[in-house]
Amino acid sequence: MNGAAPLPRTEPAKPVGAVTAAIAILRCLGRHDDSLRLTEIVVEEGINPSTALNILRTLEYEGLVAFDRRAKRYALAGGLADLAAPLTERDDPVTRAARAMAAAAQELHATIGLWRRVGDELELVHVADCGAAIRIAFTLGRRLPMFLGAMGRLVAARGDWDDAALARGFAQVPWAKAPDYAAWRDEIAIAARDGVGIDRGHVNAGMLGVAVPLERTGPLRHVVAAALFDNGSHADPTPIARRLRAVADAADA
Repeated sequence: MNGAAPLPRTEPAKPVGAVTAAIAILRCLGRHDDSLRLTEIVVEEGINPSTALNILRTLEYEGLVAFDRRAKRYALAGGLADLAAPLTERDDPVTRAARAMAAAAQELHATIGLWRRVGDELELVHVADCGAAIRIAFTLGRRLPMFLGAMGRLVAARGDWDDAALARGFAQVPWAKAPDYAAWRDEIAIAARDGVGIDRGHVNAGMLGVAVPLERTGPLRHVVAAALFDNGSHADPTPIARRLRAVADAADA
């Protein structure tokens, strides 16, 4: 993610009173679940009534405040979300990853998911598929055990787990064909070294899973994973992992 530190706040030499009052009104409305009357805003913020009214009318005209003329009450409006959209989208890995995932899914003839770590599970927050008539389908919001498949090897590689915790997690995975536990531990070590998790047919028979972490360093919060039919043409999954890494870098920019 973008790790740039925020710039220090510098007090303006001459604050603009109307701007300060407008921001105070917006914050006041945001603190309350219910809409407010003009008198309530004036009392809470200590703003001159006529000034507050003119500011509210301007904010309503600009779409930042909604006014219920029957009840004579004010509330925040959707224009604020539109105003903040460029900032929130820039800091949202799902938004940044979507286009890159769609392109990679077509190139790899795969289904690609962006998964988020939620406690002891991984939750699917975005998915892109290749559009083929026969393809692997995932459901948004689906949650899976954190040690499952290619993704699970990455989670295990990036976590501080003792032997007992790994053994318990391994036993909780609904494997189609459970791998040998010792071999699974070796694959975790490889995932830690290479930054790539791989599963061949242990979660679903005939499927290849390849996963890379979104965050290159620090806590593992997101995983980009591809699921493909394992028809023998992917003996070396390195090109798949390289393509997924490009997707992860686009999302983590």
